Amino acid sequence: MIELFMWVVLGLLGIQLLILALLIGWKRRDLADERVIEETLATLRPQFREYIEGTREMEPALPPGKKHRFKLMETMLDEFSAEDFSEMQFLKIHRLAEKYLAEPYRLILKKGQWAERVNALYFIEDFRLFSLKEDVYQHFLRINKRDEEYRQCIRVCATLQEVRLMDAAIENRSLSFGMIKELLHRLEDDLLKVTAERMQVKEDISENMLNAFITFSGERRMALLFPFVEQKLRDERKEVRLKAMSSLCHYGKMTDPSILLEFYDSEHWQERMYAAKLTGACRFEQYKQNLVDLLSDNVWWVRFAGAENIKVFKGGNAILEQVSIEHTDAYARDIAKHMLTREGGELA
Repeated sequence: MIELFMWVVLGLLGIQLLILALLIGWKRRDLADERVIEETLATLRPQFREYIEGTREMEPALPPGKKHRFKLMETMLDEFSAEDFSEMQFLKIHRLAEKYLAEPYRLILKKGQWAERVNALYFIEDFRLFSLKEDVYQHFLRINKRDEEYRQCIRVCATLQEVRLMDAAIENRSLSFGMIKELLHRLEDDLLKVTAERMQVKEDISENMLNAFITFSGERRMALLFPFVEQKLRDERKEVRLKAMSSLCHYGKMTDPSILLEFYDSEHWQERMYAAKLTGACRFEQYKQNLVDLLSDNVWWVRFAGAENIKVFKGGNAILEQVSIEHTDAYARDIAKHMLTREGGELA
């Protein structure tokens, strides 16, 4: 019995030693490969830099063996893409990526492990490999789990201007507000316009998509999206109207200022507040008295917005001084005094 136990122990020890030997062998092989790649990169980097910069006419030749070509080019082009090259020079980097990396990435998307696929997606976006647009979109359709691979895949689709992605984003209620804004920042003007048009005709739009699109439009002050944003002032949903008002504050303009009149008396204090902000952002002189009226509002934030935006007008401080002394409403007098002194101003 003891002999059997010893044989079992020796057998397990032998297996562990074998595994250890294999691990050491794999590590040595990996280190040897890394050493070869680094040595080759040291030789090729200056040659490819000269080619990209235009001082070398012919593309440098790669080593005859194909074993390390992919890693060599991926590492080198990734380094170059982070440098300050001209547009024409970046075009050369892109062409090299298409030539040496596009096909390996295509295979990785189909057969690679999760980490390999995610890594490939990041590089596809960085190198803007438009030849893989269909492959990336089909991969997006195959992903079931809402993890980093899914999120990066839709980022890549947006970067590659995949119009079908925006149809999915318009209807997909699982995409967060922040994620949608990430996508929108990757879109070119033509696709943004197409997206706005499709949102106009589709009824089943996710709330996150609508709110993100309105917010993004104002932050970028995109003229082509201004009519879409202004139209949302008439939306039946309060949150959508508020997003539109906030966005228009960034634009600093309205085609029909009279729309504001109904917001000064809104039952929702947030709309009264944004009406004050929008009046100041657009410099609507004709509505200064409406701002004075808001100084008597029963919500502090509305009073504050009214006073703050009176100050943006010429003679605004004089108006506040008069209110602080003569107004019959204590709320109005207090907020006027607060606004005059909060930035070091002095009462007359």
